[in-house]
Amino acid sequence: MAILQDNAGKSAFHLFDLGPSNLPPKGTYAATIIDIVDKYGVERRKFEQPDQMEKVDLTAFLFGFRDREGNAHKIDSKPMRISGNEKSALYAFLTSILGEPPKMGWDYCSLKGHKVLITVAHAEGRNGQTYASIATVSPLPEGFDPATAPAPKPAAVPPP
Repeated sequence: MAILQDNAGKSAFHLFDLGPSNLPPKGTYAATIIDIVDKYGVERRKFEQPDQMEKVDLTAFLFGFRDREGNAHKIDSKPMRISGNEKSALYAFLTSILGEPPKMGWDYCSLKGHKVLITVAHAEGRNGQTYASIATVSPLPEGFDPATAPAPKPAAVPPP
């Protein structure tokens, strides 16, 4: 269960290990939310005071989509602090997915299996490697056939 809470923040690493995978192509695609992960008590540097550490609760979303050739791809969101604050990244992300603001106390893990439109963007890192990120996410347009957005199965995760 992932209950929307009132606090704020963000991070720059990934919570999903996608392993060595093909770079998802840039463009806009019908996608499925195939997983949502929460990590509690993650220690990281404070945003405005990088010399200090803080413990935060983070969440991230994993999307699956097929490109125009039918190849399956996965892409994850950046980790977001579990926060119901209207200025938080998670609140804005959920508002984009739903097309309206989420309600406090709502379990956003209920979005697993939800179909959305995502726009994948590419950026070059400092090391010259190209990375894919989710530029935008929005609800599927009314009348759009969600059957055109098959979801690849999530990889089996070995128990800890």
